[in-house]
Amino acid sequence: MGRIFETHERLPSREENRFLPPVVSFEDFVERKTAHQQLAFTEFTGDLKKSPSDSRSYRLIRLHNGLVAMVVHDEEESKACASLDVNVGSLADPFELQGLAHFCEHLLFMGTKKYPAENEYNAYLSAHGGYANAYTDLEDTCYFFEVTYDALEGALDRFSQFFIDPLFTADCTDREVRAVDSEHKKNIQNDMWRKYQLEKELSSPQHPFSMFATGSQDTLSGAAQRLGVDLRERLLDFHAKYYSADIMRLVVVGRDSLDQLTEWVVSRFSGIRSKGMTKPLFKGHPLTPREMGTLIRMQSIREKRSLDLIFSMPDMKPYFGTKPTHYLGSLLGHEGRGSILSLLRKRGWATSLVAGRSPTSAEGFDMFKVSVSLTESGLDHYEDVIRAIFAYIQLLRAQPPQKWFHDELRRIGEIEYRFMEKFEAVALASRLANVMQNRYLTPSRILSDEVIFDEFDSDLIEWVQGFLAPDNVRIMLAARELPVEFDRTEPHYGIKYRVDPIPEQLKQDIRGKLVFDELQLPEPNRFIPDNLEVKYTKQKDRMPAEAPTLLKLTEGLELWFKPDDRFFLPRGNVRLLLETPRAYESPLNSVLNQLFVMIIKDSLTEITYDAEIAGLWFEIRSTVEGILVHIDGFNDKLMRLLRTLVETLRTFRVDATQFEVFSHEVRKKLDNARHAEPHSHVQTNTGFMNQAVMWRYMDKLAAFELVTQERLQLFINTLFDQTRLQMLVLGNFDEQDALDASDMVKSLLNCQPLPEYARRVSRATLHDPGVFVHHDRMPEDGNLNSCVDLSVFTGLMADRRNRVLLDLVSLIMKEPFFDQLRTKEQLGYITYSTERKYTGGYMSLCLLVQSESNPSYVRMRIEKFIRGFRQRLVDMSESSFAGYVNSLRVNLEERLKNMFEESGRLWRAINMGFYEFDRIPTDISTLMQLTQADVVAFWDKFVNRDTASEYKALAATIWSTKITQPTEAQLEQYPACVIALAGCLEHDGAVGLSYEDISSFVHKELPSISAGDSTARAEEEALEALLAKYLGKVNGDDEQVAKALAKIRDAASYVRTAISMAREYAEQQQQQQKPAMVNGQQDVEQAKHANGLFNIGAVKSHGGDWVFREAARFKSTLRQSGAPVPTRPLVPKY
Repeated sequence: MGRIFETHERLPSREENRFLPPVVSFEDFVERKTAHQQLAFTEFTGDLKKSPSDSRSYRLIRLHNGLVAMVVHDEEESKACASLDVNVGSLADPFELQGLAHFCEHLLFMGTKKYPAENEYNAYLSAHGGYANAYTDLEDTCYFFEVTYDALEGALDRFSQFFIDPLFTADCTDREVRAVDSEHKKNIQNDMWRKYQLEKELSSPQHPFSMFATGSQDTLSGAAQRLGVDLRERLLDFHAKYYSADIMRLVVVGRDSLDQLTEWVVSRFSGIRSKGMTKPLFKGHPLTPREMGTLIRMQSIREKRSLDLIFSMPDMKPYFGTKPTHYLGSLLGHEGRGSILSLLRKRGWATSLVAGRSPTSAEGFDMFKVSVSLTESGLDHYEDVIRAIFAYIQLLRAQPPQKWFHDELRRIGEIEYRFMEKFEAVALASRLANVMQNRYLTPSRILSDEVIFDEFDSDLIEWVQGFLAPDNVRIMLAARELPVEFDRTEPHYGIKYRVDPIPEQLKQDIRGKLVFDELQLPEPNRFIPDNLEVKYTKQKDRMPAEAPTLLKLTEGLELWFKPDDRFFLPRGNVRLLLETPRAYESPLNSVLNQLFVMIIKDSLTEITYDAEIAGLWFEIRSTVEGILVHIDGFNDKLMRLLRTLVETLRTFRVDATQFEVFSHEVRKKLDNARHAEPHSHVQTNTGFMNQAVMWRYMDKLAAFELVTQERLQLFINTLFDQTRLQMLVLGNFDEQDALDASDMVKSLLNCQPLPEYARRVSRATLHDPGVFVHHDRMPEDGNLNSCVDLSVFTGLMADRRNRVLLDLVSLIMKEPFFDQLRTKEQLGYITYSTERKYTGGYMSLCLLVQSESNPSYVRMRIEKFIRGFRQRLVDMSESSFAGYVNSLRVNLEERLKNMFEESGRLWRAINMGFYEFDRIPTDISTLMQLTQADVVAFWDKFVNRDTASEYKALAATIWSTKITQPTEAQLEQYPACVIALAGCLEHDGAVGLSYEDISSFVHKELPSISAGDSTARAEEEALEALLAKYLGKVNGDDEQVAKALAKIRDAASYVRTAISMAREYAEQQQQQQKPAMVNGQQDVEQAKHANGLFNIGAVKSHGGDWVFREAARFKSTLRQSGAPVPTRPLVPKY
């Protein structure tokens, strides 16, 4: 049947490892009973040691089936959530069915004995403003959901049943294999996934880490067929064996009391069976001496060069308190003066370096990784880069571990925890559920595990440091072009690679004494905050202000200020937009601005790295308006950092090495855009056609040959000559702090004010009535997927009522669209609907599907869904409609969790130009007045193609190079159902029928096959008639033909659905009494003179849609919106 991996019968002991702490017991848990049903459980009575700034309440309990749960009460939380982590993952896959754990994760959502409908769970969550997701890791499978606070009980009841009585129905099992396969195929061109799989492929075959974790059709249903086993039965066996309460950890967060949350958890989750087990702990290590000492060279997809040094280590989870790998990673990954990265940057060899415990670790084994992003020169000098890394390791080992550095990390952690900001409840739940799986972690450390350090342990650090040895390293080098011959191919991703011993001279060098004079230990961190005094205190019954205060408004300055009247922490947040039209006035200037920002951030690293370590985050970003500077963190030294950033921006001089390195980096980034996923390409194209000014990667690449160091320096010198400052100061500051900050920025920039009329404000394109379809081709050959992004425009963004109606319709549509096209039809892994809003322009309802199928077919399926959705809106019960309204209300009322979120909300209102600080209460007021009839009327006015007087839609499609794209003549001649059917036949490998053959079948043969009859018999008769036509064109004995026939006859074949759509079309033709035109030829000459779109290369399809290939030429025909109009008078205080 396959390989069997050995497991330990017991855990390691202190006799085997003197540093090992004891396994956590449940001695501090006492017997309790729930308040209402008197159900028994145990509760931890010790101190959980939550942060002083944490307003949530926590209770740690253990059910009698062994499940451990944390319930969290948060009276301010508008959303509730839960996360359950099962301590088993892909390491437990049977060798002969790789990907089974991940497949189980997919299937678990598809119905239970109590709730058998396969979409019951997701439908409930969607109707209550929520969502669900899950992931499978090496040793964990984590499931989580979010829902409105008042729907938590029902969600928990449905959620718990997945772990008690899942159905794993045969129909769902067969379909979901395709979803797993689609998920894998979307990752095939992703270098991160490729590198991870190669690490696994080249690990010890005696360890389960070496298996393929994602799974595919071949490793699941294909493998089951080859073995003669029932995949569903094996899935049931896997669930029965491993899904035991003993190895489950649950976290539930809600507005309800701890007693109520406890009641729900004990009553719902006590039914999970306990098998009296622990997770499998596998013997050995993925990296044995056989795997070490090797140099792996792999070919990447993107223009990217990376170097990874991977060291084998024992399991580091037991040392959660002293964090030895964090200590070592902080030193090796330091970016300040004297660091490895500082040396590599100065020599032009690297742009980034990260060091620390690898995420590809699990209980029983660990890996420590040093990852370097190389420049072209760095790739040539990769051996010298390795020498520099080992020289720093030697520097560390030449002296005892540094207590002062450990104490500094500890101090920073204590400050961060003491003044910890709140983050999303669902992120808290999933993180805690995973943290609680550490069998060595004491309950009092669950909440603080990530940031709090224990006492300094020099012996432990030295022991761990000893594993960073020349004989204990594996090296991976990845680039698109390497001067070697690749002699191996990985089977799942098709990765080309080779494996050699580490070159002998390099091996001798890293074993010997290495000296780089530039390397030294870091200096003490001068950015650790000293003054942590909070200026404001919470006042009873006083609500936080809704809007900031406009302090100043002049021709060159717009300054907003808001004190921290919400969180009362010693933190601040400053956003500064340096508005300068030169930054984005052409593709060339856009590239120069992007290059300038990249070089600036690199130059600031040695100065700002300590600030980031000490809790100050910053971003410098090029935008359409100019350059955005954003700082967040402890306010004590925040303005000092702001001064440093602005001063550097204004006085910067580019040196030759930086220009050489980062011009290549910008070029690489633009080139890599070609390799993006199809869904990313269509969203870029959609954005381009909806925004008045946007330069695409190909526009920038075309201008790149004009980029020189001299031109860049001239651009920098004059960039801020005329500038307008838009600034928001928020947090533990007073008005004078904000005024001083704006004065400081103005003084440092020393620029002339930019006139108001010269500003580059966001504008959108305004689309004409009609359906416009963009056909694009994937720019590279490797991707199997295509994508369709359909936008139906729903009025201007300034219309508040329509804006709320769009949000409501989008919420109602979300789950049904996913359920139909992703779950039932299995069109593709990436499937979703949403809404988009363009500043000053239109809003749109957007439906996106990335699929291996033909885009014409996918678009027809999307449009079929839209046509049928109106009836769903009409038939919706009053209670269902009220539920959706309530869900949207709760979503809108969601409270801000931290200063970063508040700043983001205020900044959007300011930067968009509407200054709509009261948007949320206004939208809620509008929402509560809406009726179901309003929603149907909105649908008929904008989305229903049959009733909308000015229906506007834009479909951005991108076609895989593996799929035949119809010509302009074919688009004019043949109906969409013919093109879609041809694409589905091609997808299943049936090549041989021409468009004319298929058109003849649709117009002549289909109407005669049980006309008007929709029975299964008629469907089969139509299918066989088409296949007979196909067999008349090909050799029926050919093996490829036989495979194609098997695929087409499969119950889930897209061809069946395409025939059904063709039958509908044929019946409509008969009902309308139109003569069936085999070639669909129309008299287009008159239309050519009537519409100028023909003159830019567009064609009018058989169905009346405009189809074009040149997005820029189409965009040139569109009007532009005006600038946003403020919703309030702008009157400054000073």
